[in-house]
Amino acid sequence: MKRRPLELREEAWLEWQEASLFYDLEKQGLGDRFDKAVIAELEHLTEVAAKYQVRENGFRYAPIAKFPYRLVFELDGDKVVVYNIYHTSRKPLRDKRTRRVR
Repeated sequence: MKRRPLELREEAWLEWQEASLFYDLEKQGLGDRFDKAVIAELEHLTEVAAKYQVRENGFRYAPIAKFPYRLVFELDGDKVVVYNIYHTSRKPLRDKRTRRVR
C-alpha cells in the first residue's frame, strides 16, 4: 500500500508534547506509551487516511489507541496534514485550536 507524506503542524506537535509531559508526571513511562501510540497512529494514517470519514467541519478524526485523544487531520492533495491532537473531552467545534491555519 502506498504511503502518503505526513505534515504535523506546530500546534499538533505542541499539544502532543504537552500531553506526553502530563502523562509522564502522572506515572513514569506513561508519556512514552502515549508517544508510541501517537506514532503508531500517525504511521497508520500515512497508509489509510482516506478511509476516515470527513466530518461536518471538513476534518477527519483518528483515535489514539488506549488514550482519550484524537488526531485532527485532512488530506491536502496526496499529503496528510495533522492540525491538532486533542483530548476527547474538549468540544472541537468550539475550540479555536481545531480551526485551519494556512
